[in-house]
Amino acid sequence: MTTRFDRRTALAGAAGGVGALSREVAGRAGSSPPAGGDDGSNDRRARLRDRIARMIVSPVTGTSLSDAEAARLAALRPGGVILVGDNIGADGDIAPFTAAIRAAIPDRPPLLYVDQEGGVVRRIKADGEPDQPAMGAMPVDEVAAVATRRSELVLGYGFDVNCAPVADVAFSADSFMVARSFGDDPDNVADRVEATITAMSAAGVIGATKHFPGHGATSVDSHEALPTVGASYGEWLAGEAIPFKRAIAAETPMVMLGHLMYPEWPEWGDTPATFNPEAYRVLREDLGYDGVIITDDLGMGALTDWPPLDVIDRAVDCGVDLLLIVVQRAPVEEVLDHLVDRVLDGSLDESRIDDSLARIDRLVATRNQRAGRPQG
Repeated sequence: MTTRFDRRTALAGAAGGVGALSREVAGRAGSSPPAGGDDGSNDRRARLRDRIARMIVSPVTGTSLSDAEAARLAALRPGGVILVGDNIGADGDIAPFTAAIRAAIPDRPPLLYVDQEGGVVRRIKADGEPDQPAMGAMPVDEVAAVATRRSELVLGYGFDVNCAPVADVAFSADSFMVARSFGDDPDNVADRVEATITAMSAAGVIGATKHFPGHGATSVDSHEALPTVGASYGEWLAGEAIPFKRAIAAETPMVMLGHLMYPEWPEWGDTPATFNPEAYRVLREDLGYDGVIITDDLGMGALTDWPPLDVIDRAVDCGVDLLLIVVQRAPVEEVLDHLVDRVLDGSLDESRIDDSLARIDRLVATRNQRAGRPQG
């Protein structure tokens, strides 16, 4: 039988060990201003670094939190931390791991992210619920019940964000998403996306509907290469857009951008959705989405034609709110310092950061309110 963990108990258990160490490390980090400049410029740099770090979802090493990783997180202070397959050891180690990560930044614990779609993308192996293809054949009320149980599982292991559901429509048997999608009918997929997001939010889990504008009409794996979808804008509106529209109507907390090309759209150009101004415009203006936009992993093979910091710059300039980094083509610390430098040299307006932080704050406050959690 799999042992389940109470979230509050796990947090309290880790706070005594790792928390003491991380508070000491955080204190040392805070007492050593960056070299160069006067006190005023150092203070501004430290303030900017702390603010911009909230836009970063960082990876972590190991299946438990080492002293070195606790110190790194205490110095970096990312807004989120993601656990992937390599971070998952024994079932009983997961909740203490997530609790220790929170305790490493006790004054502003990061949100904990996981990919728990079910089926082939399932980090928590204790999840015996149906996968999305099976859910595609289930009545909508049963889909909602599955999403509720999966959300309770995710919460029980200490996670805040589940990077799900997949809203991609697997139009053919050779779609890369065929084993992860609710199916091949946009309206059927949309019904189940809406039910899943609604259930997740009610349970207190932050969902990230993915992979906008849609990864279903291609057989190419964006982990390896850049997929191209040949749909015109009108064809997209009549197909892949439908589940995303329904997710937005259901107030999805996040939308995850895919590393995808839609070159038949009139204003698309030659860049992937991750940092494509037209993709952001369509999501914000045509679909009316005002929530948090997060990238897919910025270290995936689809983006290797662009220098890593160029990818970061373009995505931030387009209006992304959260930068998800699993594979570090550039170290997370370098990404953060680069963005701080851009604000300081005037090439990035701090109001761009303000906008994203306001959306992130609203997301967390809404989640807490729905879940009956204290604000602040």
